[in-house]
Amino acid sequence: MPIMNHVKQFSYIILLLTFTSLLFLHNSHAQTAEQYNERGQANGSRGDWQGAIADYTKAIEMNPNLIAAYNNRAYARNIIENYKGVVADYTKVIELDPSLYPAYYGRALAYGKLGKYKEEIGDLDIYLEHDPKSFFGFLARGDAKMILGNYQGAIEDYSENIDLDPQSGMGYRNRAVAEFKLDQIEAGCKDMTKAGELGFVLADDYLKKYCNK
Repeated sequence: MPIMNHVKQFSYIILLLTFTSLLFLHNSHAQTAEQYNERGQANGSRGDWQGAIADYTKAIEMNPNLIAAYNNRAYARNIIENYKGVVADYTKVIELDPSLYPAYYGRALAYGKLGKYKEEIGDLDIYLEHDPKSFFGFLARGDAKMILGNYQGAIEDYSENIDLDPQSGMGYRNRAVAEFKLDQIEAGCKDMTKAGELGFVLADDYLKKYCNK
């Protein structure tokens, strides 16, 4: 009987050690993923974007739920103009945590680079619902609407951009272009004049063409 108790105790110790080892491996596994993510950031800071992407990818392989690694890889992929990769990474970020609304903005810009302007507008709609004071968001959505020929919608977004940032030369310039498209010449000339005052170097060309100046 004492021998059996000894065997049981020994078996329990082995089981406990096995569980402890597995727990340690799990914790070190997650920590290692964090370390790859951190090394990726260090590589990125040195301009080694391919090395950074490789590290973020390794981190993701080790911990598929590590949002920071997806977010960082999206940034690195944007630098090297891998916009499909950017879309994929931000899509995963949104899947893991839909409340991280800046990911919608990042994905929207990547959609724009890929010529998917309807998708870009859709993401910017969601982003601006959460951050209605983002003058960059309104500017980007205005640009997408302009490309799709929705000039009135573009004007409305550029107006929001200007309201949030009265020194937005881009806002005035782009709103003027949309106004010219709609034959709103007087408003366009006024906005393009303002854009010139704010430093838009081609303002004179537009003013000569549309405003006889």
